[in-house]
Amino acid sequence: MNTKKILAVLIAGVCAGPMLANADETKVTIYGNLFPEFNFISTSGATPVNGPRNTLSGAPTGIEVPRHNEVQASNSRIGFRGSEKLPGGYEAFFQIESAVAIDGGAGEWAARDSWVGIKGGFGSLKLGKFDTVYKEYGDRLSFLGVSSGNFVSNSNVLSKAGFGTSSSSSFHIRRENSIQYDSPELGEFEFAIMYSPDEAKTASRNANVVSMGVQYGGGKDDPLLLAIGYEVHNDLFGASRNIPAALSNTANLGARAKDTALRFTAAYNFGKSTSVEFNYATMEYKESGGLAGRFQNYKHGAYSLSLLHRVKSWQFAASMSRANAGTCSLVGGVACTTDGLDGRQVSIGTSYNFSRRASVFVIFSKLTNGYAASYENLDLYRASSGSDISQFAIGMQHRF
Repeated sequence: MNTKKILAVLIAGVCAGPMLANADETKVTIYGNLFPEFNFISTSGATPVNGPRNTLSGAPTGIEVPRHNEVQASNSRIGFRGSEKLPGGYEAFFQIESAVAIDGGAGEWAARDSWVGIKGGFGSLKLGKFDTVYKEYGDRLSFLGVSSGNFVSNSNVLSKAGFGTSSSSSFHIRRENSIQYDSPELGEFEFAIMYSPDEAKTASRNANVVSMGVQYGGGKDDPLLLAIGYEVHNDLFGASRNIPAALSNTANLGARAKDTALRFTAAYNFGKSTSVEFNYATMEYKESGGLAGRFQNYKHGAYSLSLLHRVKSWQFAASMSRANAGTCSLVGGVACTTDGLDGRQVSIGTSYNFSRRASVFVIFSKLTNGYAASYENLDLYRASSGSDISQFAIGMQHRF
């Protein structure tokens, strides 16, 4: 697929329309979601220093995170969005969304999904910083409205590799310097494609991202949603940035990386009371041009199952995600093992809604790592490989 040609055709189609007459005033909405919580955190079972390990995981430390409490604000946010009618049936739209760390006072302007775009009969085109299509099209059933960036998020296991500490292996990302096309509704179908170039491209590296997806259903009156997402990370080196230096290809300018993820999502609403969702994903981290004995390939699969049930002012949520250990290879056929790279997470919670905007919630999650895995859902600490992480929180939420 030639991404540059596709984008050129889309842009030409947009610019061909008559859009020079006077426009209406812009309509702007201020919105937000604040959900601070008080957390109880503990870990156990860290693999000891002399414990087992595999090829890709680093040396275990055996150090447990101290049992402690935190006040977190997860991904609390404030945003501004608006639109303006244009001649010829077009509409300009924008969004500026910022993180609001109400627990510590920090924050960054436009750090979350922020864009300017135009839409019409052709679909829509936007530029800015936003979630990839892969992230947007799957794993979308919210856990009591607080799963974004929270320790209960399925993405902690569903969308990452189980080794290392760098986020470069994640397929649950928001990408800056991006352009995205969303199709109009084509019967029950729609699709989208996003491209994020490497603004610091060199002769040897071109760290860009391509993300796309197709979905069926999911409308207001349609209980069934089916979606497929596919994403490519070129030269992000999601594996080499997470494995021992002796295996890494990052220092070799002749090496290239192509990491890919494919995910299938199925969701169903049983009226207004119950929603269920299933995700299955495969992720492959592939590097070429490496020296003998260096990393070449890692592939694994993961799945999640989520449930949300509503009874009057109460909501009950449960989710489970699991990743297998996968397989790997090194350049030259050198032996590579992945034993102990499996992981799973189970979360449950409930909330009570005082109104459409205000609620309180209680949530719990247990993340269990294989002896060599380092799946993570902590905010301030990094757990040692093999650690099982338990978190319990009480919190409040206000949407506006």
